[in-house]
Amino acid sequence: MQASDHPQAVVSLVELKKLARTKLPPSSVLRDLILSEPDFVPDEEVTIKVRMYSKLLYRELKK
Repeated sequence: MQASDHPQAVVSLVELKKLARTKLPPSSVLRDLILSEPDFVPDEEVTIKVRMYSKLLYRELKK
């Protein structure tokens, strides 16, 4: 079987987007990035995105 024969698991970013919308300032690059994401992303992308989000969050907290 090929990988395309299996349905791809997805992760919801809906709650993360709500959190970004309410907790991050409108000027936040991280907020803009999270809100630009689709509501559901393939599970293999989530780990990469979370690492990037955490690096941006720490950078924004230092300001």
